Amino acid sequence: MQTNPGRALGASRAQLVDLYPRLGGLLDRSEAAFSRAWDGHPGFLTRAAQQVLAGRGKRLRPIALLLSADSAGGATESSIAMASLVEIVHVASLIHDDVIDDALSRHGRRSPKDEWGNKVSVLLGDYLIACALNLLPPDNDNRLLLGLSRVAARMCSGQIDELRAAGRRVSEREYLDVVIAKTGSLFSFACQAGADTAGGSPEMQQALAAFGESFGIAFQLADDVLDLVGTDGRSGKSEGRDLAEGKWTLPLILTHELGDDAVRARLASLLQARPASSSARDAACEMARATGAVDRSWARVDTWLARARSQLSAIPDSEAKQALLALAGDRFPMPVMT
Repeated sequence: MQTNPGRALGASRAQLVDLYPRLGGLLDRSEAAFSRAWDGHPGFLTRAAQQVLAGRGKRLRPIALLLSADSAGGATESSIAMASLVEIVHVASLIHDDVIDDALSRHGRRSPKDEWGNKVSVLLGDYLIACALNLLPPDNDNRLLLGLSRVAARMCSGQIDELRAAGRRVSEREYLDVVIAKTGSLFSFACQAGADTAGGSPEMQQALAAFGESFGIAFQLADDVLDLVGTDGRSGKSEGRDLAEGKWTLPLILTHELGDDAVRARLASLLQARPASSSARDAACEMARATGAVDRSWARVDTWLARARSQLSAIPDSEAKQALLALAGDRFPMPVMT
């Protein structure tokens, strides 16, 4: 299966650094700060933590945080520390997700679940979160800790809601609530924390938090579409996982809405017959394309990206703001961004 040929896959991390060169140095300093999280804790878990973080991934949340900080007055040492903390918490959540989803690979590499098993993976995720708290800036009067704890609870709640809904058809509203909780909330926190640590006004923090949530929603929607239609191997992720787990993601919800009775019955049977085969994914993808659900899903992505860009209107123009606008560009590349 091919991705939509009309959608460009540009705006990579390297291109963002070309657009805003200061970002490269900030990201390097954020990467260097990882080791401070587990200072004084040598041993297997630290080596495992270093290994999983060395995969780099997309680093989208640190990018969003650091660009938000520079848009709101200028990244500080606290901004850099928070960028590291947010990425570590994100990676920990992925480790736990891979245990829940029984995933054997992540970004083209063996998952910790596959390499060390479920028990070690759960403890490794917990260890990462515990160590990440060492990076909390000492000058924020626990504001950031309180915000992060709320986001972590919301992410867990979203994951539980998704698990409990497996195999059951959900409404687009229910689906969106899970997307906001699982993905939008952490992006929102990252952007707000960037503005906070840069000394940005409450209005700036609110605008950037809203940008982060909308961007995170668009990112997850695009990721879910690509899980169904494929990325020609460019994502480094297992594809067809959502269907195999009985998840009603946006393109499947819209296929059910737009299709006739035969399409609805066939789709329901595919989602109930777990684990789904590659032929089941092919069939679901074909129905999603034929009903127009794939195109309509991409239109939803574009709508959320446009909303994200509009929420930056309250932010003074700068090179950092222009980089944020590019991050949320018309042609959404992020699920396969290098």
